[in-house]
Amino acid sequence: MRGFLQIKRLGAERYLKEKLEELLSEEGDANFVSIILIMVIVIAIAAIFKDQLTVAVENVFIQLMDFIG
Repeated sequence: MRGFLQIKRLGAERYLKEKLEELLSEEGDANFVSIILIMVIVIAIAAIFKDQLTVAVENVFIQLMDFIG
């Protein structure tokens, strides 16, 4: 199970790194505005769903600790 998760994590990291490089390689002010807009949206979602996200993360860690033993 751990190997599967590591492979998935590495794949996600590679995908995100490629997308970030693609986003940063674009020219112009639209690139800067789009990065700021994405950051604002992520922060707003995190603020709105803070309690739900906290409970979800805690549940995942509890299940993970139970699985690990």
